[in-house]
Amino acid sequence: MIFLLNNIDKRIQKLEGLRSSPYPILSLYLGYAGKQTPASSMMIAQLHSLTSQNLSDEEKKLFKKDLDRIESYLREIYDKRGKRSLAFFSSGKNLWEIFDFEFYLAPLAIVTYSPYVKPIIDATDKYKKYLVIVIDREKAKLLTVHLGQMEEQLEIKGLEVPQRVKHGDDTWDAQNKIFRHIEDHLNRYLKMVAQKVSDFAKGKNINFILLGGHKELLPKMKTYLLYPYNKMVIGEFVTELNIPLNNILLHSKNVVSKIYEGR
Repeated sequence: MIFLLNNIDKRIQKLEGLRSSPYPILSLYLGYAGKQTPASSMMIAQLHSLTSQNLSDEEKKLFKKDLDRIESYLREIYDKRGKRSLAFFSSGKNLWEIFDFEFYLAPLAIVTYSPYVKPIIDATDKYKKYLVIVIDREKAKLLTVHLGQMEEQLEIKGLEVPQRVKHGDDTWDAQNKIFRHIEDHLNRYLKMVAQKVSDFAKGKNINFILLGGHKELLPKMKTYLLYPYNKMVIGEFVTELNIPLNNILLHSKNVVSKIYEGR
């Protein structure tokens, strides 16, 4: 079953629907262009600098609770892993939206009667959707990521590949038969996953692919991927699969952040 986790396009459309709102809206972008992902202290310092330089005294007073809420988020909730930019859209009880991205967006603070989403919309043309494939011998997980957010996820189960088989004959011939049995099982499993990848990715406008999971399976999985997906792998990472899905996302965002950094 495919689970729809997030749709950043719908979230942006929701914000665009607030154009010419009856209440003022604070649009605030925090971004760090350096090689390391920014710590909360750096983001808080940037928040103070932006509000001091870009907001009037009246706007600071009007959005004091919003700014305090943003600072509390940075101190208590913000996780820097895989993040280079944050965008906040706030207006008291009327609006509270947060976006995080693994690429750099220029810092900005502005108060208008419409959410200022242009930097995010411009980024959609540059930073495309990608597919993450993580695999071990028991299962595989597929997820699409767009602008730093998980959109769809599929878990594949079925063929458990044995690492060893009980036997009573230690001769070379018996060992060779066991090895062939395991390899045949593994090959059928990888072929099945590769077909699931093709079915899952069809029509999703995938720009590139990351492979993750058990190290020894990554080159084999890449070999079994069907065209054109076997030509789209640009990064890998090692991980267990029995971890929260968000941790897998953070692994992928760390890899993508380094890829974007090198472009």
